[in-house]
Amino acid sequence: MSCKSLLYMVGMFVFVPVWIGLLWTDFLKIRERASQLLHAWVLGFATMLATAQLVLVPFVMMQKTLTQALLLWRILLQILAVLSFVIWLGRRAEAAEAVVDASAGTADGAGVQKKVHGKAGTWTIVFGILAAVLILLQAYIPARYEHSDDDDSRFVAEEVSAVVHDTMYREDPITADYMYWDTGEVRKDLTSPWAMFVAMHAKEGNMAPAALSHAYLPFFLILICYALYLLIGQVLFGGDWEKTFLFGIVLSVLHLAGYTSTHTMASMLLLRIWQGKAVCASFALPLLFYLFYQIMKKEAWKRWIPLLYVAGVGTCMLSGIGIVTAPVVLAVYGVLDFCYYRNWRKTLAIWLAVVPCVVFLGYYLM
Repeated sequence: MSCKSLLYMVGMFVFVPVWIGLLWTDFLKIRERASQLLHAWVLGFATMLATAQLVLVPFVMMQKTLTQALLLWRILLQILAVLSFVIWLGRRAEAAEAVVDASAGTADGAGVQKKVHGKAGTWTIVFGILAAVLILLQAYIPARYEHSDDDDSRFVAEEVSAVVHDTMYREDPITADYMYWDTGEVRKDLTSPWAMFVAMHAKEGNMAPAALSHAYLPFFLILICYALYLLIGQVLFGGDWEKTFLFGIVLSVLHLAGYTSTHTMASMLLLRIWQGKAVCASFALPLLFYLFYQIMKKEAWKRWIPLLYVAGVGTCMLSGIGIVTAPVVLAVYGVLDFCYYRNWRKTLAIWLAVVPCVVFLGYYLM
């Protein structure tokens, strides 16, 4: 991988999602630094997936080129990044004013308030380092050595065809014959254009699609998934980072020992993560359950509801499995939430997040 391609991958899968995700952390009023970073990374990546879905599906239907889709997607990401920067500047200005006001109050004899910062304990540091080593190891090994999955040959063929011919789903991935985008299995790919998402990155980063899928994407996708798992650990253990890191260690060990078939969560995460269905199972569906927990917290649910719509659209982009599964879990959670709170407005808001999935599913079945 060239330095340019490496910088592109770090920028597009670390810096850009974190920067865009700061929009959400500001909206959700998340202030703790580590939690803010993890939330920004996870929610920013989910926003990128949803944005790609909204661009790619209509562009494929209108028979636009990959370059045109990439251009619009890039513009939308830049708009989100600029908006995030403006909000960040506003937040910094407010913080500076607060400091000035506090200083003035001290000068007037109001007294000095000392802020006590808790220090991480020894075991927190040890568990954190061990969790980081295990997670980085799991991200590195599949990216460096494991390229033996034959199930994605059709998707890689679609990516290569898109980059070489600057089209989207116009060549048969088996025979290379010209075809319409709603023919055969490609009709399913239209509503879940993960291959075109990868092709955009391959074209923009000047990388071979197969190399990107098998060697470079796994590293970053595994790290993003574990960022989400650490957030889940935070809610499971009440924000205790020592227990959260221990949770990450246990989860890592389970994944390392979990290859009993090609359909376990361990194989989806560590062996097949470059496939849309694997990202759906390892990232999108756990994200929905994490959002359910946050929405269940009665006092803050209105701030978290919009993320259900983002996650729903992003899940559609990954796989037909997501288009089918997401409405089911959203509907079931809506019933559970209503039984607990008896709030029809909240339940309706949850159920409306099903609409994008139903639209894409309905089109596929037509």
